[in-house]
Amino acid sequence: VYLQLAAFFNRQEMFEETITALRDRARIEPDNPEAYYTLATYFWEKAFRDFRLNEEEQAGYVAEGIVAVDQALELKDDYHEAMTYKNILLRMQANATTNKSAQDALIAEADELRTRAEELRLEQQERAVAAAAASSGG
Repeated sequence: VYLQLAAFFNRQEMFEETITALRDRARIEPDNPEAYYTLATYFWEKAFRDFRLNEEEQAGYVAEGIVAVDQALELKDDYHEAMTYKNILLRMQANATTNKSAQDALIAEADELRTRAEELRLEQQERAVAAAAASSGG
């Protein structure tokens, strides 16, 4: 229900209501990493696509996205989709900073996440292929 409500609000360009619905979902499903991941994706989308935002607003949405994706990763540390979004959000944060050492650290963390996410994705894909072969008798 909360996802449908969030999607409705999002189509109406009612971002705060969208986020409220997604946070309500996370509140009633606190052990569901996908609830926090979904919240992070909406923060990313807002920060990336809404060109009306000033730099401070954009940075705020990126930071909130990182908090949400971190919650997802706390619940499921091999969640490669969440790692991918954190990678992207960290790169956005790096692009917004003028401090070279902070920028380098953010990019290094993003690179590590990208590499780990790809490794996990490939492992998951290999397990799926092996399971399919085993179930088909091959």
